[in-house]
Amino acid sequence: MSMKRELNLDDEDGTSMVELVVGMGMGMVVLAGLSMMLIMATRGNARVDARTEASDNARVAMTRIMEELHSACVKPTEPPIQATSTSNTLVFLHGTYGGGVETLNEAATETKITYSPTAHTLTEQNETEAPRIVLSHVSQAVTNGQVAPIFRYENSTVPGGNPFTIPTNGTLGVENSRYTILVRVAFKAGPKSEPVADAGAASEIENSATLRLTPPTFSETEKAKPCQ
Repeated sequence: MSMKRELNLDDEDGTSMVELVVGMGMGMVVLAGLSMMLIMATRGNARVDARTEASDNARVAMTRIMEELHSACVKPTEPPIQATSTSNTLVFLHGTYGGGVETLNEAATETKITYSPTAHTLTEQNETEAPRIVLSHVSQAVTNGQVAPIFRYENSTVPGGNPFTIPTNGTLGVENSRYTILVRVAFKAGPKSEPVADAGAASEIENSATLRLTPPTFSETEKAKPCQ
């Protein structure tokens, strides 16, 4: 004989409101923790990507500048670095890409690389091409606690020439340009897009190019002039 249980509408067995609220609260805590972990991982990846981008852009721009400087000495009668160069502007002569100047009477191409402290760009311009931006988000590097100039010109073989002193808003000058045998380039490059605040995202880079020299004499007291 089977017994049929009658439905009791007054039965309060089951999940109470307090238990439901507590369960929802615990679920929200777990969800919040997972969300924080996801946000931290995303920001970490964004920081790594930004720093990698800044470093890669800086190295590409520096490599291009160094390659052009290494092929700048093309005429024995003219110094490669021009007198109009400054701490923010590098002006130099060069021949055709991958080649040189065939004759002494052939004109070399003058190239100018300019750093703009307001636009934070490095722009390249020569006689045959329109100006183009080599690198953006550029600022001056800090060396030994001091802001370093973008371009420095040196010759350690002459007294007081390492590096040459350039007046504020001044130029390298004819005499210093003749004896420049080393050009140092230093700058800080930031990422084009910085999704998270990261003071260390920018990449500082420095390199130098030694110009080809033919000393005019074997005397150790003589000044070694570049390209002569």
